[in-house]
Amino acid sequence: MVKHIVILGAGISGLATAWFLKKLLGSSVQLTLLEANSRAGGWIQTIHSQDFLFETGPRSCRSKGSGREMLQLIEELGLCDEIIGAHSSANLRFLYFQKKLQPLPSSFFHILFNPLVKGWLKAVYRDLNSPRSLKEDESIEEFFSRRIGKEWTSRLIDPFVSGIYAGDCKKLSMKSCFPLFWKWEQENGSLIKGIWNQKKEKKSSSAFVSYWMKQPLFSFKQGMGYLIQSFVHQLDANIHFSSTVKTIEMEKEGATVVLDNGKVFKADHLISTLPASKLAPLLGSEFSETASLLQSMESTSVMVVNCGYRRPVLKKSGFGYLIPFQEKESILGCVWDSAVFPKQNFSPEHTRLTVMMGGTQHPQIDDRQKGLALALSSIERHLAIDSVPDEVYVSLAKQAIPQYQIGHYLTLINLSQSLSLYPQFTFTGHSFDGVSVNDRVLQARLLAVKIAKGFNI
Repeated sequence: MVKHIVILGAGISGLATAWFLKKLLGSSVQLTLLEANSRAGGWIQTIHSQDFLFETGPRSCRSKGSGREMLQLIEELGLCDEIIGAHSSANLRFLYFQKKLQPLPSSFFHILFNPLVKGWLKAVYRDLNSPRSLKEDESIEEFFSRRIGKEWTSRLIDPFVSGIYAGDCKKLSMKSCFPLFWKWEQENGSLIKGIWNQKKEKKSSSAFVSYWMKQPLFSFKQGMGYLIQSFVHQLDANIHFSSTVKTIEMEKEGATVVLDNGKVFKADHLISTLPASKLAPLLGSEFSETASLLQSMESTSVMVVNCGYRRPVLKKSGFGYLIPFQEKESILGCVWDSAVFPKQNFSPEHTRLTVMMGGTQHPQIDDRQKGLALALSSIERHLAIDSVPDEVYVSLAKQAIPQYQIGHYLTLINLSQSLSLYPQFTFTGHSFDGVSVNDRVLQARLLAVKIAKGFNI
């Protein structure tokens, strides 16, 4: 008997989960994806604006760690000829510190004289001699202040937390945001010892995966949106766009999804990839505890300003820069897209920059015109670029980045327990266990394997 699986959301989580389920279960499963927007991809969106390629969301993937899963997926989709690596200069990254751009050290020699890592011997000694935490969880700031000191935490850790989560390291959970670092301390008593003692997994890989695992970053010639297009074209599933879910009703051996236009979908298994805040109001009164837990999970908004110039206005090469909160600037940082992925430029003379702002520490950013003005004034001060861009694209991603606050892992445990009587309903997505594209692909594969085993097919 063919099983019908309904997936809520056609972002990267929904698409990847559907792909892996179809690969595992084949013709024994029928897949339906319900997407509220008129397009797939969620926060992944590539804009081809006149002569420029702009990314409004994720723009690349790391090859390390769960990047292996992403590379295997690319191979399965037949996209091996479509990916590109970052330019070698992208290894050089900057912080805007003490009102100027400071390069992060790229070698031991640079560490000796770099003002960003002043006092590195003291930080190393502290990490090697500080006791491991006895708490079940703690903030990112508390963790790193113990291990390397408050000064280094505010100068170096804070901007990278902003770059990933656009959040406040005083509130975000170390255990949930950086589980590998947490594990290193618990198992080795030190980050340095954890790095030294980590075992390299020996996994067999194709020549394609092995090659790209050695490259720091990769994307697609036509942008990250090309991955989404490939899913839509190749996925053997019914994708319904502009389909907003009104209610979810659990039944004895399945679920019923009702759309706001009156359409009804019956499912043997229901998977939600919706953000926690969007899922909570869809649940019936019997799920009041679940809904309350979902509503307690916070997220934050980010504004992205893409600027395109038909001339080389950027005087530096590298990935870009982030800004510590202590600098009291109004933006989070800037990515130098044309330098990172020059193969995406329509002309070698072109410059593409992306300015990011907002987050929990700058929540007032919501007006696009003001955001554009702020972005242009910032890059004029930081990069000495006073030219008017030839093309701009401003986007506001409302409540786009989840905030895994202290105790997030307990919320996940409680959520699972509250739904233990309904094995036919599964939730996944960036609200719960990982914000990167790589994280979402890995979790999609794990979830598909779990569901396939449950069907006993």
